[in-house]
Amino acid sequence: MKKSKRKMSNIEKKYMVVGFMFLLPAIVTYLIFAVIPFFDSFVLSFQEWGGFGPRTFIGINNYVQAFRDRTFVLAIRNSVYLGVVSAFFSVLIGVFMAWLLLYVGRKWGGFFRTILFSPSMIPAIITAFIFAFVFEPEIGVLNNVLGVLGLKSLQHAWLTNKATALNCILFVSAWKQIGLTMVLCFAGMQGIDSSLIESARLDGASDFQIFRRIILPLTMSFVQLSTIFAVMSGLKIYDTVVALTNGGPAKSTIVMPLWILQNSFSFNNYGYGSAMSMIFVLIVLIGMIITKKLIRGSSYE
Repeated sequence: MKKSKRKMSNIEKKYMVVGFMFLLPAIVTYLIFAVIPFFDSFVLSFQEWGGFGPRTFIGINNYVQAFRDRTFVLAIRNSVYLGVVSAFFSVLIGVFMAWLLLYVGRKWGGFFRTILFSPSMIPAIITAFIFAFVFEPEIGVLNNVLGVLGLKSLQHAWLTNKATALNCILFVSAWKQIGLTMVLCFAGMQGIDSSLIESARLDGASDFQIFRRIILPLTMSFVQLSTIFAVMSGLKIYDTVVALTNGGPAKSTIVMPLWILQNSFSFNNYGYGSAMSMIFVLIVLIGMIITKKLIRGSSYE
């Protein structure tokens, strides 16, 4: 026997209309500044346009040119490297720090969480300028510390050396993400029922066994979210690269957002830039899907 659908009352209809009216400005803004430009950029990726005059349809030539462009292929490689490796280290260190903070008292715990989270609150461009001074070859902090320790053989021009420039950017990206991972995972660890941990301790489990068997599996959903944020931050990194190396030396630290912007606004090749943008969006989506598939959480009743 089919159940009859309940008709909405006049009050419910009124609330629905009012709710929709409140959402309407946000929906219109999102459509104008996000959805419509995205689809316009998708159409533009199949066209040639220099910013003025009519657009010319050229099919998939822009996409073919992108994969023949050695600089763009290098930019993809660098962006994926920064996204994956920085996410690995930032999440690994952030989870470990969150676990250690569980054993710190409430008073000092709040202090250390604030200090450790502060790098995530600093604008990326300011962070880059700080580390530009750290890596400066003559008066930089890093080379001076190495000199004091008697390790002058390890001193480098860190940001102008192809062997070290990209890893310097990697370090800055990971350093900035650690605090966010720590806060998210610490919040998840605090939500675990203390009776589970107490029962494990009564059974003779060590702190590390409790972390590996109970705490970590039950906070994997927070680890997943932190990893997604870290991967996306690494893939989309732009201002840090511009401030530290501007893609140099010899384009060895070029990344996708930087190369896309240079082609679009410096070379006035908007169709080609749009095609690279679509490839970039696809890579970011693939990264998010892989992360969600690889990292999954557990639950308890």
